[in-house]
Amino acid sequence: MPASGRGGILNVASTIAFQPGTYQATYGASKAFVLSLSQALWAETRRSGVTVTALCPGPTRTGFVAGLGSDVSHTAIYRHLAAPEPVVAAGLRAMDKGCAVVVPGWRYRAMATGGRLTPGWLSALISGRMLRPAAAAVGASR
Repeated sequence: MPASGRGGILNVASTIAFQPGTYQATYGASKAFVLSLSQALWAETRRSGVTVTALCPGPTRTGFVAGLGSDVSHTAIYRHLAAPEPVVAAGLRAMDKGCAVVVPGWRYRAMATGGRLTPGWLSALISGRMLRPAAAAVGASR
């Protein structure tokens, strides 16, 4: 793409990339990697005509929640799932504009900003409350 002077890459990260993903540590770390990689590639290619954008949606109505293999309906974060069409549209618009990162939805932008401004230990505790599995939630209430 840099040789041709044009192109675009849209990497799908997540809002979990902005804070520790308690109870989803590996998933959160992998999305943090995608975010970091995308930002670095954006900087490397920004004068080449190639755009690299990290799309960081919040929970979206895809097959992800069903694929978790457990009931997460009790968690605050998975109670409201965004429609996929506006998320995709936001990602494509941001890529066309050459943005490094896009977080669709004001609620998720606020959450991502809060994750960056909050100390890591506190952010881990907050995400733990939002992502706590049902078994852990029952044990914590005893």
